[in-house]
Amino acid sequence: MKPTRPQLLLCAGAILVIVFAVAFPGPARGHLSAAIETLRNADPRWLGAAALSFAAAFGCTVGAWTSAFRAAGGRICPRQAASRLGLGSLVNCFAPARLGDAVKVALCSKAIDAPGRLWTAGGVYAAISAARCLALASLVVVAAATGALPWWPVLVLCAAVGALATVGALSGRLHHPRIAKLVEGFAALERSPRAIAALLGWTFAMAGARVCGTIAVAAALGLSHPVLAALVILPALDVASAFPITPGAIGVGSGAVAVALAGRGIGMPDALGTGIAMQAIESAVSITAGSLGVLYLAQARPAYRRWTLRVATVGTSVVFAALLSAHVFDLT
Repeated sequence: MKPTRPQLLLCAGAILVIVFAVAFPGPARGHLSAAIETLRNADPRWLGAAALSFAAAFGCTVGAWTSAFRAAGGRICPRQAASRLGLGSLVNCFAPARLGDAVKVALCSKAIDAPGRLWTAGGVYAAISAARCLALASLVVVAAATGALPWWPVLVLCAAVGALATVGALSGRLHHPRIAKLVEGFAALERSPRAIAALLGWTFAMAGARVCGTIAVAAALGLSHPVLAALVILPALDVASAFPITPGAIGVGSGAVAVALAGRGIGMPDALGTGIAMQAIESAVSITAGSLGVLYLAQARPAYRRWTLRVATVGTSVVFAALLSAHVFDLT
């Protein structure tokens, strides 16, 4: 999957906006400095609990992918799935357009020993995405019942899942080989109630772990009603992830969270600090999982060993960028 020219231009524009906000004083820098000050006062115990919850969410994601690919005839163990998903998550941290998801599909497709396995893996990915839509719809239902969100997103998410299920049910009538393989990855799950139950179970467990992690972040920053805040934050993050125009959705996710919380009467420094904390913790989990995944793959295949040096280089660059930002904002 190659990023298009408009995506690259949007990515470059977003990065320029961030650089401009760092280099020149103004309201944006004032809000960001206040948000960083809010993060300084965060409770480290709650932040640690949030990190553990997001790590558990990654583990549940591994379970979902493992069960889905096994239902499609793939031979993959949880360790292999974790290493491949971790590498894809690492790519998502530093690349736009969710290129890491393409890496996940490509690596996990190797577990399917059949012609057209990449297309079948794409169908499995569609099934996993449909399960995540159902989990998100359930979360939105709870949020709407409390008055935190409107009801219409539930209809949109359920309609998307229904459309995918209909396509899977009609898979036997498709004659184009590649399209048939693509739909087969989805239809394989529809034919197995046990596989569907496993996929939905892992996916809803993942959503629950993310809710717990978000509540912990809100509690660490002292937000009032952290449970209600979590019901607003997670849908905002998922919507922002649908438009990954910057590497790792830098600024997009935290901005979406800030806007959503500010609409609920939470001050901009607290709202922006919450968004930054959420992205930072999830990115840390992704980088850790990706680094361990690279090491695991390097042991299995010599071709993957060159990734170890790349991961170390990227990690050093991230640390340098963080120290530079801290100096610019007088945080040290």
